[in-house]
Amino acid sequence: MFSIKPKDNMFFDLFTQGVKISNSAAKELRTLMDELGNPDKRLAKLTDLEHEGDKVTHSLIEYTNKMFITPLDREDIITITREIDNVTDNIDATGHRFYMYYMDKPTNEAMNMLDKLVAATKELVDIVSELKNLQKSTTMIDKVIYVNTIENEADQIYRAAVRKLFENPSDVLYITKWKDIYKYIEDSIDSCEKLANQIRGVVMKYD
Repeated sequence: MFSIKPKDNMFFDLFTQGVKISNSAAKELRTLMDELGNPDKRLAKLTDLEHEGDKVTHSLIEYTNKMFITPLDREDIITITREIDNVTDNIDATGHRFYMYYMDKPTNEAMNMLDKLVAATKELVDIVSELKNLQKSTTMIDKVIYVNTIENEADQIYRAAVRKLFENPSDVLYITKWKDIYKYIEDSIDSCEKLANQIRGVVMKYD
């Protein structure tokens, strides 16, 4: 029977803290689109959030190593920890692509994809917050499915955005930079879906 002792809540609190950092990073990245002419503040914030995420990851690993009995299988804890970290890392890497390529103006497609990223990370906060109520949750699976839907919608935007780049391929450098950035955004959203699916697998294991 799946049960959680009060002292075990640290795992779930740290999971939640990690995805809240991911959500904050997604919001910062979306705000960056309005400040590409002066990106330093937002990029610094993204870096700070990525470092905060690393600290949560290290705390989770350390806590897992110290605990004799864990509320979830150790493999599941490490997997969820890694995937949360990947979400924040991908978002941070995406933000710095705008800096590296001297991008000073966003596209509508990039903004639409980033709106999907913000939405996906918001759902992840709700999903992870429900982990401690694993057997009692009535909404978690629906939210996982919704993240899958968001990822599918983002894929459609991504494919249309790349196709648009090649409609009138007169500026090869412009195409190269935006194609890469779109892929980074897509990878960030894909990492949200991967985390949601990993959690769904844990739910099925304890069902």
